[in-house]
Amino acid sequence: MSSNDGRVLALIPILAGVLLAALLFPHDAPPTDVPLPEVDVRRVAEVERADDARALHAATTPLPAEVRALGEAVRVFNTTEAKSSPKAPWPEIRGNVDSARRLALDKGIDAIIDLRAAQLRRFLDEVTIWRKTGRVTDELEAEGGSFLRRMTMSGWVKDNRLALTDREIRVVFKLKWNAVGRFEQIAELQPTTDELRVLYSFYLLHPHAGETARETLAAARMNARSRDDCAALAAGEQIAAEQWRLDKIDKLAQIDPSYPAAYARGVSLYRSARFEASAHAFEDWLRIHPDGPLTLRARNHLRAALAQAR
Repeated sequence: MSSNDGRVLALIPILAGVLLAALLFPHDAPPTDVPLPEVDVRRVAEVERADDARALHAATTPLPAEVRALGEAVRVFNTTEAKSSPKAPWPEIRGNVDSARRLALDKGIDAIIDLRAAQLRRFLDEVTIWRKTGRVTDELEAEGGSFLRRMTMSGWVKDNRLALTDREIRVVFKLKWNAVGRFEQIAELQPTTDELRVLYSFYLLHPHAGETARETLAAARMNARSRDDCAALAAGEQIAAEQWRLDKIDKLAQIDPSYPAAYARGVSLYRSARFEASAHAFEDWLRIHPDGPLTLRARNHLRAALAQAR
């Protein structure tokens, strides 16, 4: 071995030590990614298989007449919503769903869960047809209402491609179906925590400006004349999207206490240029979690937020 080779080998531990120090000691590092909740995919798959089995059972064994009537009332509600007619008799349509709900509940929750599973299966099949053909069928509207319109307004439909997977669509459908039928307070009909983690993972990865902010930005975009105007609009859109994401972070924290909400707030607040609030969020996280997998990153992001706040 030459003397040069020996010197190179001697430098390796020193360089490794320098690199390790850079990794272990805090330094300014702007945050980029919001953490996602941990999903037990196996449990989600079990729920999906159970829903599909219920849908098959409903297809082969007639549901009670009262439960079928609820399904039809929900379909009328969805179709009317999709058509968005200003002359729709909404009090009557809403009243029909409520009346059918009361009668269906007398037949038991299991039959209602079977009904929802059957309608979910038909909705997924119709979404598959839409993905292939781009054609919005009457059946798609009867099962999903204004689903595609809402997804388009959120920026999740582009060039006839839907950003949500079937797994995420299942959870969206359940929440919408529960809302139409006013079943939000019945525990057996609620999505599981892992199902909600699936949906909120999508929300955190695909934030968008809220409805009011979208309208304001659209009006401002019509009056934009210069490059500075366009840059201000882009910044405003990002801030609005982060505000929407912050709302989802807060809601996820209520659903899933294990989610690192304070850390996530720090990231989102930093991305919306609210640096002092971001620093406070990272401080809150570090106060409760002085050790752990996110601790060093939180310290680095805290330093970056404080530097920007100054």
